[in-house]
Amino acid sequence: MRIMNNKIIRGPLAKIVSAVFAMLFVISLCFTSITPTVKADSDILISTNASNSNLGPGDVIKVDVVASRFPGITEFGPVIFNFDSQKAEFISYDQGKELGNFLLVETQKDGAISISGTDMAANISPDGNDEEAEASLYSDSPVILFTVTLRLFPESNGDINCWVSNVGDFLSLGEKVPARTGSGTLLPIRRTGPSSDATIASLKIRGASISPDFNPYITDYTCSVERSVTEVQVSVLASNLWSAIVIDGGQQLNFGENLIVIDVTAQDGMNHMRYTVHVIRRESNIPENSSLVDLDGNTYTFLDIPEEVSIPDGFYQTMITINNYRVPVYVKDGITSVILYLFDGTQPPGFYFYNSSTKKVFRYEPESMVINDSAILKMAEVPSDITIPDEFKPATYDTGTVVLSGYENSDGDFICYFSDNDGKADFYFYDKETDSLSRYRFADKKAELLYSYLFDVFLVIAIIEAVIITITIYIVRRMVVERTNPRAKRV
Repeated sequence: MRIMNNKIIRGPLAKIVSAVFAMLFVISLCFTSITPTVKADSDILISTNASNSNLGPGDVIKVDVVASRFPGITEFGPVIFNFDSQKAEFISYDQGKELGNFLLVETQKDGAISISGTDMAANISPDGNDEEAEASLYSDSPVILFTVTLRLFPESNGDINCWVSNVGDFLSLGEKVPARTGSGTLLPIRRTGPSSDATIASLKIRGASISPDFNPYITDYTCSVERSVTEVQVSVLASNLWSAIVIDGGQQLNFGENLIVIDVTAQDGMNHMRYTVHVIRRESNIPENSSLVDLDGNTYTFLDIPEEVSIPDGFYQTMITINNYRVPVYVKDGITSVILYLFDGTQPPGFYFYNSSTKKVFRYEPESMVINDSAILKMAEVPSDITIPDEFKPATYDTGTVVLSGYENSDGDFICYFSDNDGKADFYFYDKETDSLSRYRFADKKAELLYSYLFDVFLVIAIIEAVIITITIYIVRRMVVERTNPRAKRV
């Protein structure tokens, strides 16, 4: 009987233990399937790369900071680039060409440059609609984030180390993408004696882009500048500190082609290179085939402003970008619209006002327009439902620049009905002394008459009340006096 009881107990116990182990096994499998497997190959590697060879003291080093891939990244950084500050100095950094839509922000301290980037062209829906969100750059191939330019000190020797110590966060439309540091760069400084390098490490024309992209071994370049530019500044960085550079040209530019010649002589005095930049000064301020499309879909062609055309008083010329074209405009402080010289294909070319916020374009008509301190006003017809008070009679007034058509009263007050550039119409008072306009409101004569009657009524009531109060006070005082000083009775 005891043996049977033991068997009876062991059987259920064994089943319970087996069930517990089975349950734990299933749970472990579930957790294993839920936990994502991290694949190192899927991470973005941020590495450094430099192609410099035969380095010696005074040489320029260009080090690329490269992302192994770029899966729609919209923000990154801070990426911290480090170098041996005992052997080189920081000169500058250049944004990667593929990251043209990114805004980079840089900070630096001894031996470290920290750079963060934001995709300014990313289409990120404000309501969080992921279907509409889109980054401006996708690449499964390596992408250069930025290039750091260093110069070796005159006494440098041995090796110089460049590396990335931190990559910060890489975000794709707000989602974090795994990123980590990759390999660094170790460059040997072995050359001794004078340098034979007569190349330059960079060439820049202020305010213009050269073509083709700069390469130390390409010696011929072209760029163009606007009509108003008569001088350009040339910035050249020699590949070796002791190279001699002579720049000829860049001043007193003529219309058409101008040459800038850059002669470079290496430190050894034997090797020489010449770079040439063809600067084209455009005779027109207007880019070729440039046009403007307004809110209603009408197309206007930009034209140069003829010299004989007079510009409205208070406006001055500047250059702004409209529809990706750099064009001349006339602006006035306080006026949101700018003046352009346009051709609509039907009317003769002329001045037009353009509002960049509303995309509205309307022709400048000096015979019917007045440019106020903060608005552009055009004379308009008074709506039929508006009644002009009898004291105002139709009249005109010549301001010297435009003849105003409006109304005038016996006091000489002159008013006009204007519509502003937003389409809002109202009466304006023209001050003849100050030659200025201000909004005008007609006085309500019925209300004034009613107020006058009410004033007269209340004045009469006030006078009556004053008389009643005066009489009451007099009677009360007499009563008080008689009680306190009674008259003697006759006997």
